[in-house]
Amino acid sequence: MATQKQVAEYFNVSDRTIRSWSKTPGFPKSKGAGGYDIRQVVLWRIEYLDSKCRARPDPALEEPADDEKELKLAEMRVKIRKAEIDIKHKEVDLEVKEGRFAPIEVITRTLEQVSVAIANNIDSLLPRLKKARPDISQEELDEVKNIIAVSRNEVASIEPDLSSFNASDYAGGYEGAESTQDADPSNSC
Repeated sequence: MATQKQVAEYFNVSDRTIRSWSKTPGFPKSKGAGGYDIRQVVLWRIEYLDSKCRARPDPALEEPADDEKELKLAEMRVKIRKAEIDIKHKEVDLEVKEGRFAPIEVITRTLEQVSVAIANNIDSLLPRLKKARPDISQEELDEVKNIIAVSRNEVASIEPDLSSFNASDYAGGYEGAESTQDADPSNSC
């Protein structure tokens, strides 16, 4: 949740602009002091700008306007599109800051650290097993070595499955995005 000032800073506008937006139908209501949901405001803003673009009459159906009006209209469309893109980037940044998503580099580095830790534990498994059970047979040790080898080979052959990846999922928080939160909190390692 965010205050009016934080929402204004997020959109790089004044507090007065947010007050003005709040009078527009459909603008998300504040739930008390610091009660604005920035994601809801972002979605409202995108829909609002989109409706403004759709409300414009088709230039092909209008009488030809003079060059100056046409140029201003084109400039305004570019500004609106840039604002939409900026809003989407800020929404992704917010989700990263809130810890719901992480850049792929962070996820990759974390997985590398997990792999190194697991590999170190597996490497020390056989000596620890021999120490804990000095009477263990060579046949049993060979079976453990085989299981370790099969596991390492399986892990080494894992490739990411990008067949169902959709870049728009990342910003939308849908299936396929790199979420940093477990879907099932009881299923943590």
